[in-house]
Amino acid sequence: MPVRLLDWRDGRHFAWPARCVLCPKTTPLRSHAGEPVHKTCAESWNAAHPGETRFVSDPPKAGRNTDHA
Repeated sequence: MPVRLLDWRDGRHFAWPARCVLCPKTTPLRSHAGEPVHKTCAESWNAAHPGETRFVSDPPKAGRNTDHA
């Protein structure tokens, strides 16, 4: 199953490092719900749980290319 890449460029996704909710390593990244999680861990979780919404991308901004391929 292809992994859909998340767009987490917004500064609100960064905070003091904490332990990732999906792996034992620390990360400064936060999900939209405030969970500490690596972007790659979140992308892998999304791919493994199709149809469930836990980790989402930022909404596209006008004039920004959102094609990650």
